[in-house]
Amino acid sequence: MKRLIANTAMVGVALVAGAALADGVSQDARRGPAGIAAGQPLPNARIALIKQGWQPVRRHATDGYEYSGAELELTKRGIFEVDSCSADSSRCILYYRKKRECLRIDTIGERLGDMTVTRWANECPAAPPRPSN
Repeated sequence: MKRLIANTAMVGVALVAGAALADGVSQDARRGPAGIAAGQPLPNARIALIKQGWQPVRRHATDGYEYSGAELELTKRGIFEVDSCSADSSRCILYYRKKRECLRIDTIGERLGDMTVTRWANECPAAPPRPSN
């Protein structure tokens, strides 16, 4: 009986692994830094990143950029790492740093409570433009 249970468990593990590989993505590739995942709510992903030492990279502090839409909602809630949000598709880009590593997080959703992670990349933000005098 123990052998049957062990074999059944092994078949189950193989099926899960096979399904993950069938779509060309390994199980590990579905998780990002701090264990974040596509579809995860932004507030939860942000908390996990900060707990593991990722620091928000403040954007547009001195360049005169005027926030609007989702960007404005995020900054009103103290999320200043937002670089930009598109008005037409409700996608936002946020940046974090941990030592010499950079992390770009892309989200979708119009309101903070609805925003979910869509992807991430090891990418540093471009320097913001300088304000004109």
